[in-house]
Amino acid sequence: MKKRILQPEGFRKNVTVEENNRYAAKLSRMIDCKTVWTATGENQDEFEKFYTVVAELFPTLHKTAKRLRFGGGCFFYVLENEKARKNILLMSHHDVVDGGDGWQTDPFHAVAHDGCLWGRGTVDTKTPLFAQLQAVEELLCAGFRFDSINLYIGSSHNEEVGGDGMVLAVEAFKQQGIRFDVVLDEGGTITSGMIPGFKGKSAVVAVHEKSRHLYRCTAKETTQGHGGLNPTKGSCVEQLSAFITKVSSSRICHPAFAPEVKATFTRHADYMAFPLNILFGNFDVFSWLIKKIMASIPQAAAMLTTGITFTTCHAGDMALPHIKAKEASAYMYLRCVREEQLEQELKQIQKIANAYNVHLELVERDYCQPTSFDGSAFRVLEAQLHANFPDVIVAPFLLTAGTDARRFTDIADAILRFAPIDLSPSQFAAIHGKNENISIQNIGQCVLFYKDFVQSI
Repeated sequence: MKKRILQPEGFRKNVTVEENNRYAAKLSRMIDCKTVWTATGENQDEFEKFYTVVAELFPTLHKTAKRLRFGGGCFFYVLENEKARKNILLMSHHDVVDGGDGWQTDPFHAVAHDGCLWGRGTVDTKTPLFAQLQAVEELLCAGFRFDSINLYIGSSHNEEVGGDGMVLAVEAFKQQGIRFDVVLDEGGTITSGMIPGFKGKSAVVAVHEKSRHLYRCTAKETTQGHGGLNPTKGSCVEQLSAFITKVSSSRICHPAFAPEVKATFTRHADYMAFPLNILFGNFDVFSWLIKKIMASIPQAAAMLTTGITFTTCHAGDMALPHIKAKEASAYMYLRCVREEQLEQELKQIQKIANAYNVHLELVERDYCQPTSFDGSAFRVLEAQLHANFPDVIVAPFLLTAGTDARRFTDIADAILRFAPIDLSPSQFAAIHGKNENISIQNIGQCVLFYKDFVQSI
């Protein structure tokens, strides 16, 4: 790619201070709702309060759009046009994790301080949701006609716990034969200090996220008769333990660069300091060295290999601890980058399981197909990022966490994960932590970005 000339941050699109303060006041009302989802529904009144606030803050959208609701709280606003050629979905969940200790402010009472808005959800992810709703509200009020697209804005109420909101929505869309040309969810951000040797800002757009595969591993007791006469070796507990130890100590997963992982670094190579500009600028030549370095760093290694974790074990009856268990089981959780890579790794795991008489049963398969970063959806997003944030490098990347967007893999042509929130390293670290906050100036930038994206797609 041709090296771009990065502009100073002052070249960004911005709204007035008065407009940003108005946005912050509206967003504060959304932050003040304690939308922490629990299975027993302790905060249901707060969720209902949130839905009322959304209707009040965006009256034109609320009156104009069709409204859908799934699973008690996952909602969609839908603007349809019979001449539309595309279905576009903007997403951001509205549930948040609990506040926790150590905050300088009340996490569920938004406070403007030192140029930032503080409160749980300012980053993850009520600001992106606010900006999406506000952008469409302003477009509708300005008379913009959504002639060429059907626009959906979706927000789940239990994303943080891997809940069923978007699952139910996807099932309904499948039944109706609805397919999306582009899904844009949260997942990537604008931040600095994440790319080695690059001191500027990066806008990283996740085009893929690691999958979730869960297996139940079971060993059964084969001896019968009186416990005092049975062999003391080779119990089902020992079989399972030996299997877990062997899998954990074997070199099953081999590091490899997925295209989006390689592109994360090559897109930045021309802007890196020496000697990293040479290293990453000649990626194929030095890939063996880059791989070795990344594999030694846990956060980086997660982008290269399948993660294997044994999450829970169970055997016997705790009320009868002197009685030998008849069956022992454990759950094996795998996070892979590509399923074809996982297939080879599972063959090795199966050989080990056979050696220790352990049965493997697939319990859950949750795989999302990667989106091409050479495709039109990525190019449109990239162009709008260059227009709105000319001081940043845009690059695809692999998300090692998870989003609701993965649910749409069977009914979407392109799934992109990015929100135009500009985070300092400390703001990034506050996600799910204490003192979550966002720049008030950035709130208006988010609104402008979504307005431009919707009009250009």
